[in-house]
Amino acid sequence: MTKAMQIRTALILLAGLFVHSSAQLEAAAEPLDRAAELDRSMARSATRPYYPYEARLNRITGSGVVVMEIDSSTGEVKRASMGQSTGSEILDRAALDAFRRWQFKPGTPSPIKTSITFTMGGNIVTEYAVKRKPMDEALARFLGKGTVIKGPIPEYPRSLPWIDKAGKGVYELHVQKDGRVSLVKVLKPSGDETFDRVTVDTLRKWRLRRGPLILELPLSFKLTPTKYSVDIPKNR
Repeated sequence: MTKAMQIRTALILLAGLFVHSSAQLEAAAEPLDRAAELDRSMARSATRPYYPYEARLNRITGSGVVVMEIDSSTGEVKRASMGQSTGSEILDRAALDAFRRWQFKPGTPSPIKTSITFTMGGNIVTEYAVKRKPMDEALARFLGKGTVIKGPIPEYPRSLPWIDKAGKGVYELHVQKDGRVSLVKVLKPSGDETFDRVTVDTLRKWRLRRGPLILELPLSFKLTPTKYSVDIPKNR
């Protein structure tokens, strides 16, 4: 066994020891059939569960149901438990760690439940909704249909709490002769540094069918605890 393999094996064993030395997962606080389905309009902030490295390394996936008890006066989660296990203690713990940090509006009924699914590729599927529209279609009236070869949409990080936010910015793309974007400038900040940073990083990956040209692109975004959308505003 090479030194690199020995180090990797040691790290995996240490991770396993950490997981198994932790306290056992608590039982569900309320019977699952008594818990209401999650109404995400009541959430003020929502921490996205992380996909543990050990689970991804061993290709562990699973689906489960999390039950949360809410303090109606503050909206804080008093207790989170697995109404239905994902089948993996590691994934259950990752889900509970995240949902314990959720914040709800005062007066939210309790208990409530929500489903969660961990899939390979690092994807974690909850009930979030993201509004999308292909950029080639969105820009067709400005550049013509089929001009955008590659136009990924800026995505707000799931690692940050999704709270009520909105903004509108203007970004300048410098497109080379081969259609690749060489530079992106923020002409007008959206008011949210995270969105501006993600937008600049994303627009640098664009590629058009023609160039050189300078494209001034207005973008607006709207973020809530459950939805995120990006659009090209009609009026600046």
